[in-house]
Amino acid sequence: MLPLALGVLLQARAATLDLTTAAQASPRPRECWGATGGDGVWVRLRGADAQRYCELLARGYARLGQTPEAALQAAQAAQALAGPVPAVVVLAARADLRLGESSLAYQLFQGAEAKDAQAFADPKALHDYARAASLAGKSPEAVRLYRLLVSRIALLDDPRERAFVQIEAAAHVLSHVEGGADEALGYLAHARRETLGLSAWISGLRLLAIQRSGRGNGPGLLATPPSLASLGAAPPAQFSAEFPLLPPGLFAALGAALSTRAEGVAPLRGSPRSAGKGKPR
Repeated sequence: MLPLALGVLLQARAATLDLTTAAQASPRPRECWGATGGDGVWVRLRGADAQRYCELLARGYARLGQTPEAALQAAQAAQALAGPVPAVVVLAARADLRLGESSLAYQLFQGAEAKDAQAFADPKALHDYARAASLAGKSPEAVRLYRLLVSRIALLDDPRERAFVQIEAAAHVLSHVEGGADEALGYLAHARRETLGLSAWISGLRLLAIQRSGRGNGPGLLATPPSLASLGAAPPAQFSAEFPLLPPGLFAALGAALSTRAEGVAPLRGSPRSAGKGKPR
């Protein structure tokens, strides 16, 4: 019942956060929403400079996915106008992450969070922060950020990214949290609602979580696990928009779990291989 209870709690928190305005979840910084006066950037920038600053940030975010080099250049130009304000630093960090500079990206994200936690109101930025922490080897921070991200998952407008987040969160607690199997199962229970071609990943991680929870023979938990081949090649050990990010060693552990299952070691009750046999030993 614990995975279900955890899942219900997370969804309740997400539902509350779903009432957040679209502006708060936008990548545009608050100072570009039309506010004037008290914000430090608008005190320093007036007229054409303020407009140019917002145009640069808009251009940077628009190019982040396809040409991160151009996004980084836009961030650098915006910084020349406004200084290293959090909105600019976050954009630069997200570009650096896509350019393979995960350690630099993590340092920039950390600095932005220290100045203004609201710089990560956009859940896509928070997702990049979590991925940068993982790739930089900052496991406790990665777990913290993924847990925070799951609580805001309703604000993500891309169903595939929502599935990635649940898979990645499950993978990180499995790898870095003692007794994290139940928490991982809670995340994966929600990921199963939007598999989007990721069912092999989700089922494989569920099998690994079940095995690590010590409930390997639980009734009906995973009657038909995926084949090892269905996972495909190991995901890259860097940022990828095409694959979920797994902690080091977890893909190998996932493969071992599926291989063991395929060989018939400790089959799960309810599977075809155990049908008609006595109780598992």
